[in-house]
Amino acid sequence: MTDTAVSSFGIATMTPEHVPPFAQRMREAADLVWEQGYRQPFIRELGEGTLKRERFAFYLLQDFRYLTEYVKVHALAATKTDDPEIMAFMAQVQSNIFAVESSVHRAYMASYGISEQEMLDVRQSAFARAYTSNILSIAYAKPLVDILVAVLPCAWVYADYGQRLAREFADTLDANPYKSWVDMYKTDEFWQGSVWLIDHIERLVADLSEERKRELIDIFVTGVENEYMFWASAYDMHYSWKPEWDR
Repeated sequence: MTDTAVSSFGIATMTPEHVPPFAQRMREAADLVWEQGYRQPFIRELGEGTLKRERFAFYLLQDFRYLTEYVKVHALAATKTDDPEIMAFMAQVQSNIFAVESSVHRAYMASYGISEQEMLDVRQSAFARAYTSNILSIAYAKPLVDILVAVLPCAWVYADYGQRLAREFADTLDANPYKSWVDMYKTDEFWQGSVWLIDHIERLVADLSEERKRELIDIFVTGVENEYMFWASAYDMHYSWKPEWDR
């Protein structure tokens, strides 16, 4: 695919369900775990507003730890390019994490009586560590396109689930204690981060071999699988593979 072909797709009309060809290949490869992720108990109960507070608190604490590593991945991505626009995007993502997403975590945690120090001291679960270790290793060792693919699942899955939850539970969302979570991720503003990633990935893969494209698809699917496990482990409140291993 050429740059002209990418441009003709029209990023202004891109939606989570309507993306250019390589993004569609990635999405189709991850479809089984993607859809099972939307149907798993954590997401269903979050949309219904019935998710237990302690499960959501476990998720928030792990997500807070995740975001501190996610910031580093974007910082490393900026070192893999001399393109000012790409560097500016990476800096903006880091700023958004500190200014927006982290503030939501802090507000929720404060309402649960969890202190700032407890947030900083929380132990990272084995599942969260597997996720962050994977994307950090890619950020250190791989080219820019691999990093963009590695961070795309987080952005795209959240945007898709946020929009779908907002539509599915529109009649009850106002009374949902997790409304602010859905409100954050359902917005077009949040989706535009995925649009930027997808558009740039599409351009960067244009001249790559089929073997390299398959490698990138595998990175993407692994990321979606890690998203699934992140929520599943939060629902079970597990720090490790078996509860009896938790310490």
